[in-house]
Amino acid sequence: MKLFYFGIFLAVLLLGCAKEQPQASWVILEPWTLNDNPDAQNDEGELSQDISQAFVNMDGKILGAFELPAKFPVIGEGEHNFIIIPGVINNGISATKRRYPFMEQYEVTRTLIKGDTITMNPTTQYYEDLNFLIEDFESPSIQFDYANVSDMQIQRADDPSINQWGSYYGSITLNNTDSLFSGVTTFGEALPKQGAEVYLELDYMNSNSMLTGVVSYGNGTYHEDPNIQLNPQDDPEWKHIYIDLKEIISFRTESPFADMNFTAILDELDTQKFIYLDNIKVIYR
Repeated sequence: MKLFYFGIFLAVLLLGCAKEQPQASWVILEPWTLNDNPDAQNDEGELSQDISQAFVNMDGKILGAFELPAKFPVIGEGEHNFIIIPGVINNGISATKRRYPFMEQYEVTRTLIKGDTITMNPTTQYYEDLNFLIEDFESPSIQFDYANVSDMQIQRADDPSINQWGSYYGSITLNNTDSLFSGVTTFGEALPKQGAEVYLELDYMNSNSMLTGVVSYGNGTYHEDPNIQLNPQDDPEWKHIYIDLKEIISFRTESPFADMNFTAILDELDTQKFIYLDNIKVIYR
C-alpha cells in the first residue's frame, strides 16, 4: 500500500515539474547563401560552395552546431542577438565538422515569442583580404604539368548537360589504354607556414577514385605528400569539398613553394571511367 501511495506521489510530482517547463520558441535555419564580397582584394572565382554547417550563438551563449537546414528550440522571448558562423565538413569526412576560417559570420537581432517559429536565411562572404589561386578551365592555358608516367592530360570540356559554372570544366577519361593520370598545378606560389590556414576547394564529379596531394619544393627540395582521396560516386553529381592543407604546408618548412597534385588509376579493368574537375582554388592569407 505504501508503494502504491508513493507511486501516486511521484507521478503528481513529475506532472508538476513538466508543467513548469518553459515553453520554447523555434528557429528554422535555412541553408547558407555565399555572396560576392564587394571589397575583395583578389578575384574570388565562382562562388560554388557546400557550407553545410552552422555554429550558433545567442546573446554570447553557444546554442550548438547544426547541419542545415535545421529546426531547433530556443528558451527565451523578446529581442536576442544571434551570431551564426559558417561551418564545413573538413576533408570530406562527415564526422569532422569545423568553422570555416575564410568566411564571415552572420549576425542578426530577432524577436522571439514563446511557441512561435522564426526563420533565418544566413548569408556570408569570403573575407576581403584573402588570396586565391584558381584554375577554372576557362582559359586554354591550363595551369597543370603532368608526370612522365601520365597517360593523358586534363581536357577542357563544355558538355552543357554536365557543365555548371562558366563555359568549361576539366575532364579526365580513364580506360584500359589510358589508365593512369598524374598532374600537378603550376601556381608556383610560396604558401604561408607556421600553422597558417590554407585550404584547397574544388568541385568534382567522378566515377573513378582520385587521390589529392601536395607537392612541396624549392631550395633544392622536393616532397610529395598524399592527402585526401575522392571516392567514386555511384550516381555521379557535382560535389564541393574543403581540404585542409595547414599541417602539410607547415610541416615542409624547408620547401617554400607548394602545388596541388592529382593522381588517378583506373579502378576496374575493361571499363571507361571519368573524373570532372572545376573551380580548383587554393585559399590563404
